[in-house]
Amino acid sequence: MHNLFSVRADLHAHSTASDGEMTPDALVRYAHERGLGALALTDHDSVDGLDVAIATARAIGIELVPGVELSCDVPQNEVHILGYFINWHDTHFQTMLARFREGRYGRAEKMVKKLTALGAPISFERVKQIAGDASIGRPHVAQALVEAGHVASVPEAFERFIGRNGPAYVERFRLTPEDAVTLILRAGGVPVLAHPREVTHYVEPLVKVGLVGLEALYGMYDEATRAELVRLAKRYDLIVTGGSDFHGLNQMAYLNDLGDVEVPIQVVEQLRARAMAF
Repeated sequence: MHNLFSVRADLHAHSTASDGEMTPDALVRYAHERGLGALALTDHDSVDGLDVAIATARAIGIELVPGVELSCDVPQNEVHILGYFINWHDTHFQTMLARFREGRYGRAEKMVKKLTALGAPISFERVKQIAGDASIGRPHVAQALVEAGHVASVPEAFERFIGRNGPAYVERFRLTPEDAVTLILRAGGVPVLAHPREVTHYVEPLVKVGLVGLEALYGMYDEATRAELVRLAKRYDLIVTGGSDFHGLNQMAYLNDLGDVEVPIQVVEQLRARAMAF
């Protein structure tokens, strides 16, 4: 039987292993403080924080769901696929993530060069320092732009320079959404379409290749949107998941605090059951 601290889960959170502000250890401890019974660590294209997060979770009595968020560029948009209960030590899975990291590094270098040409110079060394041990991503470039005084905020950096339609945007090594679903399945995980409101037309083709869940209870969505997505999930017999997409306390101006989305602990059991059935 679950106790008082086991009634909620947050199945979408990021640590310093990608673009979050908290270390995996600190993030798990914060989840416990927030009264969560389970937390999924879903760093962008990285599983480097999972071992530490799991050890901390075991020590303090909270469940850590091993996860990842794979980024897929598609025409005029991005599709993100969450993977839960993955075997993150799988050799093929690790090889593919390494290709992501290598692509991110070169991509960031090219963005820095473009920004210099646009009159908004930043140091690539500083971008690497901001990223630290994490896989370099656009949020680190954005933070460097803020530090250099070229923009006032991270969202402005994306809007003016490095968003998909921005003048300093650079393409990267890509998986198709279908490839991402297949990769997660091959690693023994449960694939879920993240924050799907703008990409619902991908649901049907992804179901055909093994999509299991839909992140209908997403932190940024209002109740009407969530209800519409829950209906879509039921239409395709998908597990309804959810989470805050927590990146840190300094980014809550446009995202939610950890655990703000009411995700029943039973969702974790549903995902676990599907993972065990594969």
